[in-house]
Amino acid sequence: MGINAQVSIIKCDSYDLIDIARLLAPLGGMSRFVRPGQKVLIKPNALLGETPEHAVTTHPALISAVVKEVIKAGGIALVGDSPGNAYANVAATMEKTGIKKAVETAGGQLIYFQQAGVVGKGKIHIARAVIDADVIINLPKLKTHNLTTFTGAIKNMFGVVPGFNKALYHRRFPNPKDFAAALVDIFAAAKPTLNIMDAIVGMEGLGPSAGQPRKLGVVIASTDGVAIDAVSSYLIGYDPGEIDTTVAAFKRGLGEMRLANIEISGASLAEIRQPDWKRALNLYSLVKRWLPGSVFNLIRPVLNQLKVWPVIDQEKCTRCLVCVNNCPTRTIEQDNKTKIVKINLKDCISCFCCHELCEAKAIRLERSWLVRLLKIG
Repeated sequence: MGINAQVSIIKCDSYDLIDIARLLAPLGGMSRFVRPGQKVLIKPNALLGETPEHAVTTHPALISAVVKEVIKAGGIALVGDSPGNAYANVAATMEKTGIKKAVETAGGQLIYFQQAGVVGKGKIHIARAVIDADVIINLPKLKTHNLTTFTGAIKNMFGVVPGFNKALYHRRFPNPKDFAAALVDIFAAAKPTLNIMDAIVGMEGLGPSAGQPRKLGVVIASTDGVAIDAVSSYLIGYDPGEIDTTVAAFKRGLGEMRLANIEISGASLAEIRQPDWKRALNLYSLVKRWLPGSVFNLIRPVLNQLKVWPVIDQEKCTRCLVCVNNCPTRTIEQDNKTKIVKINLKDCISCFCCHELCEAKAIRLERSWLVRLLKIG
């Protein structure tokens, strides 16, 4: 089999040392992707309003470096995303993450997807800014993920679906494998031209927002989003075949997941790989991926013993109601009298949106007695 994709990797110990020109040189440089006068949408991961050291969002230094390189190539640099919380003040999110300052200082322009409008593309609702862009540069953050196992280039494009439409996907596709297929639909509709992964400091454990920052010390680039996810997940200990989004996109011909068919330029995988990266393993979701829906529903009471549940820490809860307002199945509610927020676990689909979006870190994931006994999850 021949080489079907190329991935460029450069070592980078500090966000102050990012060299986008060197990273993209093996791929033909930024001028290969951006021509003078083109509108270039740069799509970072701006999941929620956390400061850069928490490793939840794409680091502003990387965004700044890409903006400058786009402008140098003659492009019009636009930066936009839609946070996971549909009720979030997007401007405040961009301010707190440091993205707003980075973009404006570098000469780019922030755009807000909800304000720019939404366009239907088949069954998918996508931000108009994505459709209007001549070039899309995808800037994912390397992280584990409680629902999708890993979040990279493919998962990052979920952000082009603004506001409340995200919750609809979780509600329509409670099975992780089906949800992964829906993410691939969105990725295919958005068609990013170039993918640049922030893997200088990623996240391990309970990603995408409550895990621990961990340094990998690299920046990764490819025109192939499937290949960059395959390589990136391998670098933190996964086999690419374990990642549903990678497999589904590969089967649809959207890119290459076989490492033997991917040419690596720059640093070698062997010298970077950290196979002891802590996983966000949820055995319940793992089983749910492989069982047909009818069989799963039949044995669900038994499988519930493998489940990891979201539980609200009432002492930490600020009653902001982000979890209530963003729960796809409306299984979280606030008592009118006591004002206590509770989760109806009977109807919980384990999408972990509440855990992902809680900035107060008031929602923990509690393992069943069997999961604790087996030391899994």
